[in-house]
Amino acid sequence: MSADRRLPSALIGLLAVVLVTTALAWGFLGLSLRSLESVFHDRVEALALLHTVNDDMSHTLVDMAVKVDRDLVTNDSALIAVRVAREHAEASWAAYLETWFTPAESALVVRVTPTIEHGFAVAHRLQDTLATRDSISLTKYINGEFFPAFDAFSHALRELVALQVRVTQEAYTVSRARFGVARQAFLGAIVAACVLVLVALLAGARRTTNPLRRWGR
Repeated sequence: MSADRRLPSALIGLLAVVLVTTALAWGFLGLSLRSLESVFHDRVEALALLHTVNDDMSHTLVDMAVKVDRDLVTNDSALIAVRVAREHAEASWAAYLETWFTPAESALVVRVTPTIEHGFAVAHRLQDTLATRDSISLTKYINGEFFPAFDAFSHALRELVALQVRVTQEAYTVSRARFGVARQAFLGAIVAACVLVLVALLAGARRTTNPLRRWGR
């Protein structure tokens, strides 16, 4: 094949390679970005919501219940803190239920939801007991139903957090793999472009002793 025919063929073939590799790179890069968005919105935010529920319920409520029982804080202060923490925890749990779940997460959420809801009910009864300002009833309630319910509540949250961390790691691994493919495709496009230029220069050099003059024409 003459140089006049080799040059157009080489240009068309290598241009096709560049276009294909670039399209693949953009496609995998888009998948990688969507995976990163999923990691943030459906994983990181979900973990933050679970930790918020745990902080409000297992820390603030228990802390207030113990302190008011021991007369370390006033009844009114404890009542306000318990109400705010309970409402915030319930809102965070509702937001968590709106996130996207894997099948394993969905099954676990269905299993632990009754325990979580019972914990909220126990928190509401704690608020009502504080409102009566009856220290004897408060002590009886704390030593009776309160702590066992919150132990189960905390255990359910730990299960959810453990599964959420594992799913987050898996999602990050998928995103990183997709980004690696996109990077390789971009590198392939760069290499193909360099080969395209080299072949064009070599073909032009074989057709004339002055490649720059030939390309100028």
